Amino acid sequence: LEMGTMTPAELKREREGWYLYDFANSAFFQAAATVFIPFLVDGIATKYAWQRSSRDQPELCVDLADDGLAQTNCRRCFEGKGEMVQNIDPVTGAVSTVDVDTPQLPGGIDPTSFLFTMISISVLFQAIAFISLGTLGDYGDYRKKGLVAASTVGGIATCMYVIVPADASLYWLGGVLMIAANVSLGVSVVFYNSYLPLMVDESKEVKDASGGVEKGTKSEQDVIDAQEAVSSEISSKGQMAGYVGGTGCLVLSVIVLLVLTAIGMDWYWALGVTSALSGVWWLVFAYFAFQRLPDRPGPPFPPGMSKYTEGWRRTHRLLVYLWRSERNTFYFLILFFIFSDGYSTISTVAVMFAYHELCMDPLLLALIAIVVPFTAIGGGYAWFRFQRRYGWTSKSVLVLNLLLLSLIPLWGCVGFFTDEFGLHTQGEMYVLAVWFGACLGSAQAFSRALFSELIPAGHEADMFALFEITDKGSSWLGPLVAAAVRQQTGRIRPTLFYLLAAMVLPGLALHALDLAESIENARRSKSARAEGKATLDI
Repeated sequence: LEMGTMTPAELKREREGWYLYDFANSAFFQAAATVFIPFLVDGIATKYAWQRSSRDQPELCVDLADDGLAQTNCRRCFEGKGEMVQNIDPVTGAVSTVDVDTPQLPGGIDPTSFLFTMISISVLFQAIAFISLGTLGDYGDYRKKGLVAASTVGGIATCMYVIVPADASLYWLGGVLMIAANVSLGVSVVFYNSYLPLMVDESKEVKDASGGVEKGTKSEQDVIDAQEAVSSEISSKGQMAGYVGGTGCLVLSVIVLLVLTAIGMDWYWALGVTSALSGVWWLVFAYFAFQRLPDRPGPPFPPGMSKYTEGWRRTHRLLVYLWRSERNTFYFLILFFIFSDGYSTISTVAVMFAYHELCMDPLLLALIAIVVPFTAIGGGYAWFRFQRRYGWTSKSVLVLNLLLLSLIPLWGCVGFFTDEFGLHTQGEMYVLAVWFGACLGSAQAFSRALFSELIPAGHEADMFALFEITDKGSSWLGPLVAAAVRQQTGRIRPTLFYLLAAMVLPGLALHALDLAESIENARRSKSARAEGKATLDI
């Protein structure tokens, strides 16, 4: 279908397909990648580390108690400290504990560090793919073909987690599949996002505004306003569909996990099945999305343009332009790179922290993962109402959100000085999960809103592509820090110092950063375009 030839019914069907794909792929991140895959890979890797060592893994104290045996030289999880080896003096009955000396995997890596490292590598590769393939969706017949291919590879890779529990030595496969699925998700999002500008330009609102310009009854600014309004509406509905899809798959997966464990299935096999369930969800609903999405072929590649290096050239060109002409916007992107990694890492590390150091049951953590999206939606709405009522700028609300988010790692750091509180109890996790969700959705929304105010006229697509690259390109740093901390200390808690710095320092720097001139320059360029004058050329 060529642009301008689609009927209103076809355009409606296309939007439905676009929303449905977000509904489909969100199952991977919200269910499999956040909850079930980490438990599976971490557990299988730990199991293999003990199998290849010459030492026997101490039994669980609870198993010895069930058999009526003394609970000594056994593993017991202490809330706030994590799993330790408990010993009871046979004479005095005094109880002592020491850290579990978990063997290492080949290469000398800690099993949990292996998990964090694989997450970091997968996100880094995802960002590289995002830049390298970012232009493909706008040319030739790559738009739908690329979306279908990437989605299929990602879904199949996720389904393959069902075979990882077959043998503990397949722990490495869990890491490889994480890379394959995460990169495929990133590539599919490149092609998925390439539909958005076309749907916006062919919407009734934008066409009416464009027709008014031709008749002399409306200005170019009316077209810009219509494009921004429609783009915001479609994006918001797509995000909402993603929340619903991801949460729906997570709820279904928890139910399946409960049933499988109730009938006696091995824990790791049950995790493999529920991880694969997200892949099935992704593939099935993506199939129905593809039935609704048209091919939308683009123009052929211009002569001399490289398919795979154009994205890098464009990114470099934009960064040079910002450094030379809009230095403060460039600084904002650096700050966004840091703090977006901070709040992304909180969600990545929190599950393993709560499991290893707070002794939380994986099913309870799955319930927390269900709560966060709902509080994010409610929090985003509440902060929007707050901004409207008190007249705060997007920058001011964002800074406040970052400082409030920083209270989470700060509270955990308090735990270094006391054993009573400071992320030492499971109850604290429930409270902080609600707090995290209430601030997370708002921080993401106001980051995007603030950046939109900094974009000069005529460069919306390129600048938002750079924004997405900055977002996707940062989320590898935190997991890598967590991997190094776990490797050196055997604990996850010290990672909280990094998370605290990643929230507070960019927040304070953003507060001090004067963006008024950059925002005014962007407004002037938009006014100039509305008046038919030339705009900045990047």
